[in-house]
Amino acid sequence: MSHCSPRINALSLACAAGILALGCSAPVMAQVAAEKTNRDDVHTLGTVTATAQKRVEVVTDIPMSISVISEEQLDRLQVNNMNDLAGLVPGLQVTSLGAPGRSTISIRGITPMGNTAATSIYVDDVPLTANGSLSGATSGMFDLLPYDVQNVEVLRGPQGTLYGASALGGVVKYVTKRPDLEYFAGRAGATMRVVDDGGRVGHSERAAVNVPLVKGTLALRASYAEQTSPGWIDNTVLHRRDTNDVHQNAGRVSLLWKASDTVDVLLTAMRQENKGDNFATVALDPVTFKPKLPGYANEYLFLQPSTIKYDVYGLTVDWDLGWADFTSASSWMKSNSWRLQDQSVEYIPLLGQRPGVGPVMAYAALDTDIELKKWTQELRLTSKGDSRLQWQVGAFYTDEDAAYIEDGSALSPAFAPVLNLFKASVLTSYKEKALFGNTTWKFTDRFDLALGVRHARNDQVFRQTLGGPLGGDGVQRVTESSESVTTWSASPRLFLGEDTMAYLRVATGYRAGSPNPILPAAPDVPSQVKSDTLINYEAGVKSHFWDRRALIEVAAFRIDWDDIRLNLLTPQGISYGVNGGSARSQGVEFTGALMPVDGLRLSASLAYTDAQLTSPIPPARPGGANQAESGAQLPQVPEWAGSLQADYQFPTSGDWGWSVGGALRYYGEREASVASAQSFELPSYTTVDLTAEVSSQNTTVRFFITNLTNKDIYVAAGRTIPAGTAQNYRRWNAVMMQPRTVGVSLDYSF
Repeated sequence: MSHCSPRINALSLACAAGILALGCSAPVMAQVAAEKTNRDDVHTLGTVTATAQKRVEVVTDIPMSISVISEEQLDRLQVNNMNDLAGLVPGLQVTSLGAPGRSTISIRGITPMGNTAATSIYVDDVPLTANGSLSGATSGMFDLLPYDVQNVEVLRGPQGTLYGASALGGVVKYVTKRPDLEYFAGRAGATMRVVDDGGRVGHSERAAVNVPLVKGTLALRASYAEQTSPGWIDNTVLHRRDTNDVHQNAGRVSLLWKASDTVDVLLTAMRQENKGDNFATVALDPVTFKPKLPGYANEYLFLQPSTIKYDVYGLTVDWDLGWADFTSASSWMKSNSWRLQDQSVEYIPLLGQRPGVGPVMAYAALDTDIELKKWTQELRLTSKGDSRLQWQVGAFYTDEDAAYIEDGSALSPAFAPVLNLFKASVLTSYKEKALFGNTTWKFTDRFDLALGVRHARNDQVFRQTLGGPLGGDGVQRVTESSESVTTWSASPRLFLGEDTMAYLRVATGYRAGSPNPILPAAPDVPSQVKSDTLINYEAGVKSHFWDRRALIEVAAFRIDWDDIRLNLLTPQGISYGVNGGSARSQGVEFTGALMPVDGLRLSASLAYTDAQLTSPIPPARPGGANQAESGAQLPQVPEWAGSLQADYQFPTSGDWGWSVGGALRYYGEREASVASAQSFELPSYTTVDLTAEVSSQNTTVRFFITNLTNKDIYVAAGRTIPAGTAQNYRRWNAVMMQPRTVGVSLDYSF
């Protein structure tokens, strides 16, 4: 049955908005742009701070490579999820699975091969990335609908000494707005958008309010945002249009209590939900790798919905001891990740090869449900003042419990369950204790040296039950592992003048190891996977010049990655982990900004990354060929990526002003997978985003167009081919970038 929905051509609206939409006001990344409070300063580039080293510092003084995207930029760039930052932040690679929250991110080419994340995600002091190998870190991630966010920080290179496990390639950190104890304020807004060749009209609504409950002592801040994105992917088997609608909502409440002149207590609660009706994938021709079907369409046998929910609670206590600052950061999180996948191509042919399991069915579905509960506690003591010796010491503890449930079922043509193919139930626990410290010694006013170290120990337990014709005997088995890891960093820094700083940085990072499932049919599976580790060598320069009208940041790096955590398959198709292969990633990152005339901000970013294996990846199944040979490029890592951005604020006369700008992004060719059998080179792409803004002191109206040229752009691709099956069971699919989108937004502050 097909359903009817109005088909909207975004180009018609683009023409109507064209006079105003001369450019996407995508100002430079925040380290090269003024913060919103400095927006009225049209003469110089502003000063931006970050909390990368768990103390507030000026970005251009921090001896590491960092990007900070301000709230104003998030609004102007129409950043609704992590995918929208691909190509804009140097060194950041995003691989979308076709729905918000269904993405993996990597930094400097350190891709999350295996079941654990290689980049850690934080909200303020709350770590949200799961460290256990079956906790869903690579099938879904926290992808905040960014409203009422002060900025987003991207820390490039391993951050193991301060952020621990899974910060292998770096950290993405959302910094939210704190309640204001003095002033009542609020903000509300709405956006409408249409997608080329899509149905319906997308819309979003948002609001935030700050209320001093007891002036100077107690304040409440609350925000809520909701967004519906229209679908544009058709399904030719089901004869349905616009199947990939997305619904997102996020709410946050924070309460700040100034208990005394020296003690602040901040309590936060946050909830977010992403719901996708289907994945944004299109079918590819297996020979030409061009779209197989007219328009944007796939041929899955049924829709593949998914949901991701997060509930996050945090309690932070800051105590000024006079001689030092004490911080206690506690958090509790619960996440639920669910998705339904069409696995007919994978399992129906396999059933036909197994006697005694019944006739070949019409469909096969994989139902995956992952629940994670995570509790963390961090204590920090940080030195005060500007003495020659600056230091910080701390302790960290986390307790993660996850339930990983997978059901594979064969279905009749009437979509009724006929046969349970397998059921996997794995209950995992991950406990980690860590001590860390860092210190900076100022040899002179111009030269200092920062050193950091962290020692961590994790203990893990797997309770597994694998059953069904393709699973196992249904007996619960318990496996355990323990491991200790030490990471360290060293950063000499030299100030060459008031506005120029050069630095070197050597730092290490790791992903935790884990137990393996016990597989009676595969006795050679190792009982434990150890952690993989890397070391990053980096040299950089950051410099303001021309009376702070220009800024340049350059960093060169090399990363050596050893004992990479990988997943292999038993002959029965059960996944297990091994350490295999090594890799090297090296490159250069550049960010620059220029204000040639008052009101005009120009910027550019460029990243060159050469990431490849330095030893082979072993076979996926015993007796097979290597999955990849030494020299193979790491997946989803473009050699070149960059952006050109401009923003011009016209001189104002009266209460209203307006601005226009433009952003051009380039994302180079990259391999879809490191495995030779999945080899497919994703083509490079260039996008243009446009916006025009009219604003007063309280009101902002913004017109925008994203993906102006409306070209077909693959952001990810993959192939399915079960072992031993015929060619006609192969299936290629690609995740597509959203087509040209035109919209208008209104925000009002009070």
